[in-house]
Amino acid sequence: MEWSRKSSNGIAYYADTHADDRATPVVFIHGVGLRAESWQHQMEAFIAQRHCYAIDMPGHGESALLPITEINLKHFAAAVSDFIHTVVGKPAIIVGHSLGAMVALQLAVSYHALVQGVAALNAIYERSDSAIADVQKRATSLLQNMEQDVSARPVERWFVNNPQYQTAADLCRTWLENGNRLGYARAYQMFAQLRGIEPAQLQQIGCPALLLTGELDANSSPEMSEAMADIIPHATAIIVPDARHMTQMTHVDAVNQALADFFKQCDAYHVCQA
Repeated sequence: MEWSRKSSNGIAYYADTHADDRATPVVFIHGVGLRAESWQHQMEAFIAQRHCYAIDMPGHGESALLPITEINLKHFAAAVSDFIHTVVGKPAIIVGHSLGAMVALQLAVSYHALVQGVAALNAIYERSDSAIADVQKRATSLLQNMEQDVSARPVERWFVNNPQYQTAADLCRTWLENGNRLGYARAYQMFAQLRGIEPAQLQQIGCPALLLTGELDANSSPEMSEAMADIIPHATAIIVPDARHMTQMTHVDAVNQALADFFKQCDAYHVCQA
């Protein structure tokens, strides 16, 4: 991946634009506390076929904080929309993970002309009151004490000390510990308030959609992805066996195959619509 300078609105990103310019580009959006590099395996898999961009979300990695104290999902979607306008320069397929998946879905709702397809990995939908309360407690704690250990709990939950995923676990631990603590706390606070995209909004998504999650992901459960796929008109749900939350890093082959098939579906759909 080639590091490029920041966009005009302060978003840092990796890009590879040596592929066929006629193919629909892809924008990858990571989860809360992580970085663009969490998409390395996907960037490597698809850069020969189409222009690919992996961004650092606002307040993450090398990207600037949003000039807003209390952010919401629409603020993040607007920032990515501006990135697509100014850097990508044409409608794209949006692939998001966790909070990035929610941003991707919000983009498909609010900026549908920019979105040729949306793949939401490990997204949430109709999160329970108890789950929301637990996440909000954690978010409040982060704002009150930004010096605390922010990596132990999520890394253990994502990788369950499986030595097979040690490299991925170490990377996530490093990103969480060395990231912008204020950016992380604000994004987590916003994420803590999300129950999911409303059904009426999901029904407005007219482009192809992929809802993918891990079989063992309790917080972004298979039932959530399947419920969203039942609502979005042109949607497919894929559940990756034995996977948890970091599917794109732990189950690379399964995720890349699902994305390859989905990208072809998007291309075919828009040819038919032309």
